[in-house]
Amino acid sequence: MNDILDETCGVAAEIAQSPEAAYQLVNLKQPTGQELAAEIQAQQAAFVYVHDQNCFLTPDQIPNLQDLSLLEAFARFVKSKDAGHSAPQILYVDAALPEATVEELAKAGIQYIVYWSEERPGSQLIAAHFGHAFCAALRNPVTTVPEAFAVASHACHVHLGSKSGPGQAPAALPCLRSAQTPALPSNNSVPLPQLEGMDLSQGIAAVVPDWDSVRLLAPHAELRLLACGQASLIAPHRLSFLGEALRAMLVLEVRQLTVTSQTPTHRVPAHLPAGCTALRCEIQSASGGCAKVVLGGPQEVLKNPALVEHALRQTLSADALSLQFKLPPPSLPVPIAQSSDDIAGGTPLVDALAVTSVWVVQLLRMLCSVRQASSLTASVHAELLEDSKFRMLAALGIAAVGCTTTSSFTQSDAGRFTALTHLTSAVPESLDPILLPSSWPAPAPLGPIAYNTLPAQQHPSSGSVQMDGQRSSSQAAAGNTTSTGSRGRPAKEPKLAVPELASVSWSSDRPELSVCTPHQLLEDMRGFLEVRRGRQLQSSTFPEAILNGSQLDLNALYRAVCSRGGYGMGSGVNWAGQVFPRMANFTNTHKMTGVGNALKRHYQALCLDYELAHPEDLDKQVTLISSTANQDQTLSVGRG
Repeated sequence: MNDILDETCGVAAEIAQSPEAAYQLVNLKQPTGQELAAEIQAQQAAFVYVHDQNCFLTPDQIPNLQDLSLLEAFARFVKSKDAGHSAPQILYVDAALPEATVEELAKAGIQYIVYWSEERPGSQLIAAHFGHAFCAALRNPVTTVPEAFAVASHACHVHLGSKSGPGQAPAALPCLRSAQTPALPSNNSVPLPQLEGMDLSQGIAAVVPDWDSVRLLAPHAELRLLACGQASLIAPHRLSFLGEALRAMLVLEVRQLTVTSQTPTHRVPAHLPAGCTALRCEIQSASGGCAKVVLGGPQEVLKNPALVEHALRQTLSADALSLQFKLPPPSLPVPIAQSSDDIAGGTPLVDALAVTSVWVVQLLRMLCSVRQASSLTASVHAELLEDSKFRMLAALGIAAVGCTTTSSFTQSDAGRFTALTHLTSAVPESLDPILLPSSWPAPAPLGPIAYNTLPAQQHPSSGSVQMDGQRSSSQAAAGNTTSTGSRGRPAKEPKLAVPELASVSWSSDRPELSVCTPHQLLEDMRGFLEVRRGRQLQSSTFPEAILNGSQLDLNALYRAVCSRGGYGMGSGVNWAGQVFPRMANFTNTHKMTGVGNALKRHYQALCLDYELAHPEDLDKQVTLISSTANQDQTLSVGRG
């Protein structure tokens, strides 16, 4: 691949893609530390970007900053008592820095420092891509710097093919020096409303009667995306990072939404609790996108506009985290990359399918062409949020949502993603999922469970999101189980849908399963589900499921399935004959029917995500014995 010199890529270019009236961009060439500090003070700059050369879209290593004296002199000048200068909020250095210099800059009062480590400098191409994603995320007025950093990291991992796994570091990305750890936003980040005469310190449910009865009525839909990349993009670990980035983007859009209109529905949905009513609301996201949703709940709650708005912020944030990508079944090839000069400037594109809610499809289509508002109060966003087109979809490599193309996609974006596809295709694919550093918390739900065909009971055609973030279904929906690449024909699937191992961001403190006590296992599973669902679970009642008249023996259920190779063994696990007898719920005189299906449902709801996050728990020495070609005659023989 020939080197591509692009003077319009990276951080400065992302900021510059807006009308000049919306911000002031000052370009200083080789200033002294004193001149830099004086200019920052004169301009009241919140964001300072330092780079050492033009942007080359190549995999070449990013260089060290040749002249450290500039930053060192700047730090000394800002720290001097008589200088009277304030430090910028963000310092972004697109070069490798020694830790001693970073420490001096932090002591000077700079709140956020983005830089490259001398020990693990990344490529110039990834540096340009990270800078675009970072600044695009900061355009949203409610995005914090650590959240933007985490989103940009995921945007880079989507296009990195380097092998990584437990105990291995992911591909080199910038570092963030901050008092806060980079983390994707969760539904717990929705701010509490300001309600006159109400103390919400103990939570809104403690002061608003029947608050838990409020729910979002969110029918499901299939989402088709055109993503920049080769066919290798349609892989569990890549789609996992893309899914997390998209879910984070949606949470950032709706966690401080505004309600522009609301009208009562003609009929109250039959599955709402008695005494409830419903409102059809039109909402506007933080970046100006619009969607229509239905909110149900007690009449007294829905009379209060502030409560309606907060309920929508909570339920939509929770529902945004349910977006799941789908993988093509093993019997079909992955989609082939295609290109068109009319879409993303001729960048190679692949089809990606996801299951989400109807309002998400509406909002994403609106964001493809929306122009962001320019009114902000936070100083750091004053330079980054302009009257320009929404950039986050383009920064993630989403060229189209359905038939709606991303209008903010520029020729610079096309050149960058074309270079990324060359870089990705040159790196061998890894069978191991890429994991984030274990020191990073993961408040957002974990990576998508990439089902070959989605079980209907897990993705109903209509349902509701309750205030605790859980989804409930009003009916036994048929669900759309058409697989990717089937061109509308329902794919033949086994009775038990087998998920691929998807990448998840979870750090477990328990010991190995063979030496882990039942109490340690249950506590770890409870903590995992709290992160996954965004709500607290009580130790005394966990799990709340009942089987054969007693509390579900989740410890034995998980161990029994893992000892037989895990859920992915499909019909090779004899749920009724092998798993159930090992559980405390088993009795010789039980008269239960359908116990196998009941155990599968409990395992899907409580254990499946946890198993995907702990592949080391699975017994790899499982033998498959099959007397016929029929899968129903296959048994798994474990060691326990």
